[in-house]
Amino acid sequence: MPNLEYALPMKSGDLAYVKGRMAGLLVACPVTQDNPFDCPLKSVRQLPLRERFRWLDTLRPDQLRAFLNQHGACIVRKE
Repeated sequence: MPNLEYALPMKSGDLAYVKGRMAGLLVACPVTQDNPFDCPLKSVRQLPLRERFRWLDTLRPDQLRAFLNQHGACIVRKE
């Protein structure tokens, strides 16, 4: 069964949870454990770690949701 954890819609008040999930994605792809060339986070993952987290803090909730949904769809494709 595909892992749809990232594809789940963000619930009201879950911003800390969503940011935590995104923080993990800023390190590496959870499926391949690297930085795939076609990932929307590829350029962000090339930044120093501190800069990645500064970037994360600039995202609006709708942008966070969009990134998590993209990653959820990607995980389904890769599994």
